[in-house]
Amino acid sequence: MPHSSSVRFWIPIPLILLAGIAAGQGVNLFPAPGVQSTGENELRALAAAYPDRISSVELRDDDWALRMQDEWFFWAHGRLLPPAERGDWKRFAPFRFYQYPLGDLPPLPNLDAESAARLRKLLEASRMHPPRRSEVLLEKLFRVGSRAETVKRIVQTDFLGFSVQVHERIAGALRDVASDCETARSSDPGVAAFFAGLAEIDGFNYRDVAGTFARSYHGYGLAVDLIPKSYAGKAPYWRWVMDKDDRWWATPYEKRWAVPQPIVSAFERHGFVWGGKWLFFDTMHFEYRPEILLMARAPAPSPPSP
Repeated sequence: MPHSSSVRFWIPIPLILLAGIAAGQGVNLFPAPGVQSTGENELRALAAAYPDRISSVELRDDDWALRMQDEWFFWAHGRLLPPAERGDWKRFAPFRFYQYPLGDLPPLPNLDAESAARLRKLLEASRMHPPRRSEVLLEKLFRVGSRAETVKRIVQTDFLGFSVQVHERIAGALRDVASDCETARSSDPGVAAFFAGLAEIDGFNYRDVAGTFARSYHGYGLAVDLIPKSYAGKAPYWRWVMDKDDRWWATPYEKRWAVPQPIVSAFERHGFVWGGKWLFFDTMHFEYRPEILLMARAPAPSPPSP
């Protein structure tokens, strides 16, 4: 992935999407070049990731939309809303689509003073007015409209000796990750040492993302955290660093607690993204986002003919 000292071209923004939060307020923290997405690629990636749930994607009423059973969801400036909420899109933070870097870790951001000030301003704005994402699409996609409905979808599975509760949708994918990790553990001493140093693996936890009114992927049973017995003085989470260092985004990788690359690759092969590659880094965290990985692996569009 190309590096730019302005950070404008490569930063992968996760849900907290402070830039997305800002977009809901008419502000863009890291403006990207070119025209904003129409949503076609994102919706087609969702349809490819969930072909049993999403039956079609088409341009409808001047906006891209996907059909799930008998209901339509519109791109609506990135909010993914049913028709009844489509006109009220400004009330919501965008759904979290972003450019995920496959392979090596992305370069650390090198924010200039103006960008750093803008980021701090957005963080303060989000603290005062926590963002809210419409939950309707995810609730319907995973059949988790309430806490009781979610609990019915949660199953317990084994991950290399750890018992983990996850949504039934991802139990098979997580078992595939475990199989790949078992192979790596048997041949790579570093991977074996990493798993020996884990205290637990957390999965389902019905809660919101810290600092937002949006349900965490843990709240759907679609994420796992690998929790070590000790962080050995290293930083796993941007919020913990922010309390001590107002330039938390520049924390060197060698000072961050990290998951070995063979394990990250195993998760990515089976539909999970790693929070260690986010601007708002969360190195314990993996969440099931096959559509993000499909987009990351798609061929780059051909340049326009001269």
